[in-house]
Amino acid sequence: MRYWFLILLVPFLLAGCSNNDDSVIEPSPLPQFKSTAKVKKLWAVSVGKGVDNAFLSLKPAVTERWVFAAAHNGKVVKIERDTGKRVWAVDTDQAITGGVGAGYGLVAVGTGNGEALLLDEKDGTLLWQKSLGGQIMSAPAIGPDRVVVQTIDGRLHGLSREDGAVAWIYDTSIPILTLRGESSPVVIGGATLAGFANGKLAALDTNTGFVAWERVIGEAKGRSELERLIDLDGRFWVSGKTVYAATYQGNVAALDIPSGRLLWQRKLSSFAGVSEFLSQLYVVDEESVVHAMESLSGTDMWQQEGLRGRGLSAPTAYDRYVVVGDFEGYLHWLSYRDGSYVARVKVGVQHRARPDAKLGTVVRKPSYDEGLRAEPVVYQDIVYMQANSGELAAYQVIEKE
Repeated sequence: MRYWFLILLVPFLLAGCSNNDDSVIEPSPLPQFKSTAKVKKLWAVSVGKGVDNAFLSLKPAVTERWVFAAAHNGKVVKIERDTGKRVWAVDTDQAITGGVGAGYGLVAVGTGNGEALLLDEKDGTLLWQKSLGGQIMSAPAIGPDRVVVQTIDGRLHGLSREDGAVAWIYDTSIPILTLRGESSPVVIGGATLAGFANGKLAALDTNTGFVAWERVIGEAKGRSELERLIDLDGRFWVSGKTVYAATYQGNVAALDIPSGRLLWQRKLSSFAGVSEFLSQLYVVDEESVVHAMESLSGTDMWQQEGLRGRGLSAPTAYDRYVVVGDFEGYLHWLSYRDGSYVARVKVGVQHRARPDAKLGTVVRKPSYDEGLRAEPVVYQDIVYMQANSGELAAYQVIEKE
């Protein structure tokens, strides 16, 4: 049976489109500040046509030696992590919508017509292709024996790594109205964690699909379908034995992975996602305000409101920084201490701006094929960022505050 959903582009709408609608958040002007750190671009390459005017979030997969990335037009590339040298590029002839997963010498992507593809890391050879019957909007996860793929109809598929045969399927009911996008499943040890459009976070045995626990992060409220939206749409974060997650119009919460026990939760709405580093949790809320909390309790530490309405990506924390991308293609480094601005670079192509009398500055409306929608990926203190335009770049802080 096919499932059909009304998809709501909430992130796009909140980033500002109409001066006549008070409910729409206009983008804040680009903050002006004196940089206290110098960021160097190590390399940049083009990955096909990027999202190609589709509302997608395509991020790279980074391993010890390689970076793998994909474009909506079907291109998948392998790049040397240190140098940016392209090793191979293949054209899958598929509309890739689900990003890239990599590990165990394999590369996996998902497509708009529900095809899961597994490639050989060495040369990009297609090993197998499996039809799953539902659009794939998230990156597949690769484990020792399984490739785990999530489809937009609320199903999680455990596939044999050898031939793509279906080993198990987890199914959960999905509301009629959902956000555009999905969080990506995570394989950690023998467990798989996955979030769904009904606000549910689930833990399963990766090999068998046995459900260890399920928990809804928040509670749907209101009479209309719009009021009852509670998607776990953004990235959740695993740190040790704890998983942190946030839902749209719901809560941000911390759960014990082995038991599923709720450690703490608090009211906060987010469709971007969370990041944790050194006992601090970072969340970008639905208005693109960055929140820092104590990860053990959820207690507030600071908020950065200067990027409100700029359509921020999920945050990624490392060293002494929190990194977020915005709808104009700017990548911002914030201080982990107080959220102050540390550095900023422009990623991807330039687009025309428009004057805005209300803000007294230059701002622009968002477009599907520009800016930064996917979260930054950090490996060994190097930030890898894939722009919607298709540019993939690596950055490193070389002079610190």
